[in-house]
Amino acid sequence: MKQIATRLTALLLALVMTTTFALAANKSGYSDVPDKNWASQSIAQCKQYNLLQGIGNGKFGLGQKMTRAAYAAALCRLMGWKTVTPEKGSYTDNQDAKKWYYSAIETASAHDVFSGHSTTCRPNDPITREEMAAMTVRALGYSTLSGTVQDECPFTDVSTNPGYITLAWRMGLVVGMNLTTFAPKNDTTREQAAAVLLRAYNGLKAKVSVTSVSAAPSGAVPAESLTGTSGAVPLSPRAAVEQVYDAAVKAGKGGSVVINAVPAAQSVKGGKVGALRELTQDELSAYLNDSAVQKSRSNRFDSSYLLCKEKDGSTTVVWYESEADIAEKTELCKLLGIKTVYVLK
Repeated sequence: MKQIATRLTALLLALVMTTTFALAANKSGYSDVPDKNWASQSIAQCKQYNLLQGIGNGKFGLGQKMTRAAYAAALCRLMGWKTVTPEKGSYTDNQDAKKWYYSAIETASAHDVFSGHSTTCRPNDPITREEMAAMTVRALGYSTLSGTVQDECPFTDVSTNPGYITLAWRMGLVVGMNLTTFAPKNDTTREQAAAVLLRAYNGLKAKVSVTSVSAAPSGAVPAESLTGTSGAVPLSPRAAVEQVYDAAVKAGKGGSVVINAVPAAQSVKGGKVGALRELTQDELSAYLNDSAVQKSRSNRFDSSYLLCKEKDGSTTVVWYESEADIAEKTELCKLLGIKTVYVLK
């Protein structure tokens, strides 16, 4: 009996050591993720950057469906948002504050990650490929831009949210099943979600060179400035976000883009809009330092403008790019793979 017990102990020790070595050998840090799996590196880095957590007991949940709540929680970590925990939930199916995902859902909702047309968020449902693309792009802050690129979607099987899918594809966050098929309604696995989260993380952390210039360098693609009116109101953003997007797409990954930050003014009197004239930075500063000037920002163009009442009864409208405007458009360029942004001043 003693000899049998000794043998059993030896076998158990060997089993424990083998299991330990197997766990250690998995670079992802999860026992159910073989190193040869296509997503092992993405999963390992998501763990390293605290983007996506495992399901417990040393397992990642390879092959399991990613839920909408789990993806919302991952987006909160990706963006570094401060947690929101209201007394009452925003959705009929997110009212129990004791649920692990309650605050994650509310935080994501506060940042417009979910569609605003529903009273439910379906936290435990698997997230589809379409939903993952849309939620990621909303988290990055490009909901408005998505509405201007809907016609660019390269996938013939996409009928809803084409703008979000287009942006996610342009940013390299998602890929199609082939050149023309996206499979938007297919459920997403946890490893597929890890790959998208890591791509978004790398895009946000990518380096881009920003240089102020007095003339557009040769070879760089300029973002066109718009000149127009809405009734008697000049709409002349110097570097509207959709124009910056177009320039970045044209320049391609690794390319250079020029953002026009030269302020421009137009006079409005008696319903008539005057000609556009460029201002110096000193002239812009004088307007900005005038306490009587009304300052605003266009959410459509992601550009700033101001209104100044003149002594002759006219109104001067000045469109300009604030430092915040330039930073936002630089980040868009970065996510689209641009390496150099020239700011024309």
